[in-house]
Amino acid sequence: MSSLGILIPISLTLLSLLVLRYIQRRKDPTSNVRCAPTSEAHWLWGHEYIVWQHEAYKVYLKWVADLGPLFRIKASFFQRDVIVAADNLASHHILANAYRYPKAPAFLPLTDKLIGKGVVYAQGDEHKHQRRLIAPAFTLGAVKGMSDDVVECTQKFVGRVANHVKSQGTETTMDIAPFVSACTLDIIGRIAFGHDFGCGESQEAKDIAESWHKDVLLGRTMTGFLAPIMMCAFPWITKLPIPALQTDGVAKRVAIKLAGELLRQNKAQLESGDGKDILSILVKDQKKSKHDERLSHTTLLENISTFIMVGHETTSCTVSFTLWELARHPMVQRKLRQEIRDLSDFSYDHIQSLPYLDAVCREGLRVHPAAPRTDRIALEDDVIPLSQPLTTVDGKAVSSIVIKAGQVFHIPSVVQNTDPIVWGKDAEEFRPEQWLLPGGVPSADQLPYGPYGNIASFLDGPRSCIGWRLALLEFKIMISLLIRDFELTSTPDDVKGYIAGTLQAFVGEEVKMPIHVKVLRSSE
Repeated sequence: MSSLGILIPISLTLLSLLVLRYIQRRKDPTSNVRCAPTSEAHWLWGHEYIVWQHEAYKVYLKWVADLGPLFRIKASFFQRDVIVAADNLASHHILANAYRYPKAPAFLPLTDKLIGKGVVYAQGDEHKHQRRLIAPAFTLGAVKGMSDDVVECTQKFVGRVANHVKSQGTETTMDIAPFVSACTLDIIGRIAFGHDFGCGESQEAKDIAESWHKDVLLGRTMTGFLAPIMMCAFPWITKLPIPALQTDGVAKRVAIKLAGELLRQNKAQLESGDGKDILSILVKDQKKSKHDERLSHTTLLENISTFIMVGHETTSCTVSFTLWELARHPMVQRKLRQEIRDLSDFSYDHIQSLPYLDAVCREGLRVHPAAPRTDRIALEDDVIPLSQPLTTVDGKAVSSIVIKAGQVFHIPSVVQNTDPIVWGKDAEEFRPEQWLLPGGVPSADQLPYGPYGNIASFLDGPRSCIGWRLALLEFKIMISLLIRDFELTSTPDDVKGYIAGTLQAFVGEEVKMPIHVKVLRSSE
């Protein structure tokens, strides 16, 4: 398609949006909700550009301080204003009613290309169906059986870090992020379908890492900013013959190829064996299910693809940022090392029983959620309840707001986790001790809903993170083994956390997490 052929429909769509926006504004009941300063909004990109420019949506914190936990921002391309719902009851209402508030349909084609039509892609009844069939692979009992694989992969990771440091002497400054990412890929490969990615050294692992690195860099360019907002404004763009939109993601291709081969060669063994990987559990449960209730062969494989891509990168970024915090807080690091110094029992129950390790991991999840925001769209008119009175444009205090179908919401978990009004003036500081002190953490009625510890990082409702128990197990074992064997110290680098798919560490324009690492004991 020629440039003119693309510009004409975009121009016509923009004109239509302007007219539609004028009509909507006259009828929109949310126009009485206070708005972020319009002086900070771009004439075309709205407030979405300034949000993208800042670290991990933290500009929302400034607006929350002025406007309260629910307010409007100007959307791009003259679309209806977006409501930012950091109010805990409002976000709970939206996420608990997930099938009336789905993810924006415009993103589904891209999700399919990147990871397939697994449980992250699925909507409505199909999501209920997939989640019900997949749930047995993530029960407490199933995750307890994964400890040995997590420990084995983490020990290889620790050995790889040790070899890197020892090649420079006894200590060195290194980018820890690719080592952590390789470890979480190893773990999810083993747990998802019994595959060994070789500590990041296999060709498949290198392909996935290279592809993800390119995507992260792209995410911080103007193209990375424009792509998602244009897909929302102009959904037909996803059907254009643009290679980046039409080519399947590397992780999807790798996972479907490897898991598909395993399934073809060993289906009988998977059905009858005692394998504890997710593919084995799903195949055995498939055999027990009625034929019309089973996942299709393709959907089964695309869920493995989903677990690999979504599972390894989300855990990786939170682990990396928590290691960075430990490097910046030597007293916390020493106290943690004291607790896990002689750790030899890595069973699920024992790992969960360590109080200071639990506090460190809770704090890492609170301050550095891997997905600092999720977006939803209302399918029907509704009344949204609020946890605290909201002052409207005309000065009234209301306990709920009326919304129309088509209303878009941004739900920023990073704000819910670090709101100074709830957590205090030092809300963004890394303070594990607060989880152990009586009254150190705000009461539950002030905190978000969710499956773990009143932290918003795993979301809430039917679309909350299905693998949260596994993520916690990985998180705790990786932190334990690394802190036991190494001393971490901070570097002078100015590390910033930006969103590029997930939370990513940047130093300038480079994607990296520099930490000074010193060997304390042999990992062999």
